Amino acid sequence: MDLKECVKDFYGKHLKSAEDLQADVCKTRACNMAPNVREALKFCHEEVIQRYFGCGSVFPECLEECRVLDLGCGSGRDCFILSKLVGEKGFVTGVDMTPEQV
Repeated sequence: MDLKECVKDFYGKHLKSAEDLQADVCKTRACNMAPNVREALKFCHEEVIQRYFGCGSVFPECLEECRVLDLGCGSGRDCFILSKLVGEKGFVTGVDMTPEQV
């Protein structure tokens, strides 16, 4: 199995909760987020938050009206946050190679 297939297999078939992660590096807390990001996170559905397996996100300060591409978006948590930060005139696209995560 090549690397891409291994990643798809792990994220698609084996990773169902944060307990399935094999390291603590991907367990981030909301207290480390900027206030505007923390506020935007309140709009995310609980299931989306529970299925977030990222290793932390850095959001630039000024994103209003920007176009953002999130590669490896998983459940889309960061896309929901980004949609609040870019505003009505901005645009966010999330792409993930594992349908099970989306």
